[in-house]
Amino acid sequence: MTHIAARLETARELVCQAGARAQQLRRAGISRTRKAHQDFVTQADTEIETTMRVELLRHFRSDRFLGEESGIVAPATDDADGGIWILDPVDGTGNYAAGLDAWCISLAWVRAGRAHLGVVYAPDRDELFVAVRGGGATLNRAPLSLRCAPSVPNDQALIMTGRGSALPIAAHLAVLERLLSAGFEYRRFGSGALGIAWVATGNIQGYVEPGMYPWDVAAARLVVAEAGGELSAYPLDHPSTELGPPVVACRPGLRAVLHRTVLFD
Repeated sequence: MTHIAARLETARELVCQAGARAQQLRRAGISRTRKAHQDFVTQADTEIETTMRVELLRHFRSDRFLGEESGIVAPATDDADGGIWILDPVDGTGNYAAGLDAWCISLAWVRAGRAHLGVVYAPDRDELFVAVRGGGATLNRAPLSLRCAPSVPNDQALIMTGRGSALPIAAHLAVLERLLSAGFEYRRFGSGALGIAWVATGNIQGYVEPGMYPWDVAAARLVVAEAGGELSAYPLDHPSTELGPPVVACRPGLRAVLHRTVLFD
């Protein structure tokens, strides 16, 4: 088994186990702790991240780990296969805690600045997105492809967006104003990783946000890329806990207009 195949098998298994555990914890009743305005952490966030970090670094001792809750953990050893796992244990914690279904677990394996595998799992929706660099993307094992998706005029296009607590409200409002002025309609469902992954289905035409963290985007961007979508640049050479740049993920042919009218002057 190749190092990618071994990591994918482990990642898929751990993510699905984590989804079941998160649902179990919610049924038992959860409390949430405030990190920032409308930004929370629950027992599921911390427990799932701890469990997955321990298991991933036990299986792959040359790898590092970056998680939303624990930051960067250095490798136990160092060899040529080493990369970094990037995890959001519950993306969309507010939705999760409220009993809504738009939340997910996002896990990517990155090496030399490029995501090589990504898994995004929405347990309540039973949606498992998987992507391998050069190997395509799937939703519940069915191939995803945007290459033959029909063109949709701007005034019929639906763009997903998000708002994190690290940026001022004005930055988010500016995105909405530019979207509407360009003729787009928008939705905000509260899970950036899941919103980006949905672009790969063709049901929405794009996702934009003025700044996102690596754990929000690393896996889902690979899903869109392998489905044939277009993406703005997002460096992963030195992933950290710092807020990253604006994000565009969209169907083919739409990236330029979203850059021009939504995120950049």
